[in-house]
This record gives sequence, C-alpha cells and structure tokens, in this order.
Amino acid sequence: MALQDEEQSQIITAWHKAFEQCTDYDLWGQPIEAIDGYQRLSKQLHNFANRQTDGDLFSDEQKKILDKIAICLDLRCKALQAPGTVEGILLDDLKRIGKTLQSVLNQRCRDFPVDVAAAQLQAQTLNQIRSSQSNDVNGDDRQVVRARGSLLPKPLPLAGMTLITVRVERIGLKDATQYIDPFISISVKDSAGTDLTTSQDTPVAAHKEEQYVKFSDDVHIQKSLDSLPMGFAIFFEFKHFKPKKKVVSTKCWAFMEKDEIKEGPVVLELYKKPTDYKRKSIKLLTVKPLYLHLKVLFNN
Repeated sequence: MALQDEEQSQIITAWHKAFEQCTDYDLWGQPIEAIDGYQRLSKQLHNFANRQTDGDLFSDEQKKILDKIAICLDLRCKALQAPGTVEGILLDDLKRIGKTLQSVLNQRCRDFPVDVAAAQLQAQTLNQIRSSQSNDVNGDDRQVVRARGSLLPKPLPLAGMTLITVRVERIGLKDATQYIDPFISISVKDSAGTDLTTSQDTPVAAHKEEQYVKFSDDVHIQKSLDSLPMGFAIFFEFKHFKPKKKVVSTKCWAFMEKDEIKEGPVVLELYKKPTDYKRKSIKLLTVKPLYLHLKVLFNN
C-alpha cells in the first residue's frame, strides 16, 4: 500500500509540474509550446481515467476528476488555436484546476472548480456560430476582420491629467518580409505584471520591406500618466500568424518605463520571448541595430 501511495505521489507531482510549465507558456504568449504540452498531458490523463484494471492507482471518483481536467486542457487548446475568441476555458480557470490536480487524491468530483459541461456547450455553440459566419463571407472578408485589430478610442480628457498616445511606427527585424499577418499587442502592467488597462492589438501591418514591418497606428493608453502607479511599464509584443500550426505566436517584445515616456520619437530595444512582465529576466533579441520605433504624444 505504501508503495502504491508513493507511485501515486510521483505521478501527480510529474503531472502538476508539466501542467505549470504549460500554463507558464500560455501566460508568456507561447501558444505552440503551450498547446503541445496541454495535448501531451491531456492524453496521459485520459489514459489513466479510462483504465479498468485490478491494480488501478486511482479510484473511480479520482478518474472522473482526471477526465474533467483532460477535457479542460483540450478546450484550452481550442482557445489558443482560435485567438481572439472565448472557447469556454480561460487561463484563470486553468489556474484553479491546477490546484485540483495537485490534490486530486483528496478531491470530490462534485467540487470541481469549473462547470465542464457549460464550457463544452459554450465552445460548441461558438464553433457553430463561427462556422455559420465563415459560410456567409468569403476569404477576403475574413481577412478584413482579422486585420482590424482592437485599438480603443481616446479616453475622455480629465482636467490636469496627461493622457498618452503612442504611435507605433515600425519595428526592425532581419526577416521582416517573412511574417504573416503581423501585429503588435500593447498592454500596461504594474511591477508585478498585473494588467492596469485593457490590452490592445494594432491592425495587421500594412507594409513590410527588407528589415522593417511598418504600422503607423495610434494607441491611446486608457489611463492618464498621473494615475498610473510607480514601477509601471507599457509592453509591446510583436506577434504573427503561423498557418501550419494555426496559431498566433510572439516573436519578440519591448517595454517602455515611465522615465522613457517623453513627447517625441522613442526607440526601444527588442527582447527574446517569452515576455517577462516583471522585467527580471530579459535577453536582447539581436545585437544588430534593429529596434521598435514609436512616437509619444501627450494630450493635456
């Protein structure tokens, strides 16, 4: 019995370690790695959940929980493969599920932290809607929808407060012309990496030439400079579509801290993924003179 308990503990520890690695990739904007890990872990959980032998390590109740976790991982993969949509399982849901996996031996199926049936129904409904919409529009129309981005309007001015507009002009990359549907995601985060405003995406870049992807898009930061806390930063993540994997991937990123926010041109260094919102482990993408070029505008 003690040997069985030890084997259970080792397996659960390995699963939870793999689970945390996947959610880290997910958080860092590395969908390809996250999907690969989620799929491998889901397969393992499904296999254990469906075993019917005398020497099973897990009870029927525990198997039901493992099966639910596997279903949630599958749904999260679908969400990552269709960026910009909600497929029923969010990253925040998975964080709660991770605690259940870690303590699966002491859990009850009825206490599972996510309504799996509702998540499956939501995913199925959205897929049906998306399928219907795809039948109603041609390829050119779908391209237009993808290209729009999610930029927000300028917030209402407040007396004595400075609003920031960041014009994303261009980004220097050695293989700039090779990227499919490139865009930049802009987010504002505090020193702990927590969102302070809604993330925004530029439209897909209109022009690519040799070493530059060109944008010329105005991004209106949704909080005034005066209201943002000490230690905040504005992050810029260059992303592009990978048709073989059918996912959006982050190539590199940059950030701008408060002391760099001054009216006029700004040039930022580019860093290797994954994006480190806490700014504790950053590595240059290249030693070549290739940068993100911005222009900061104040609206008093």
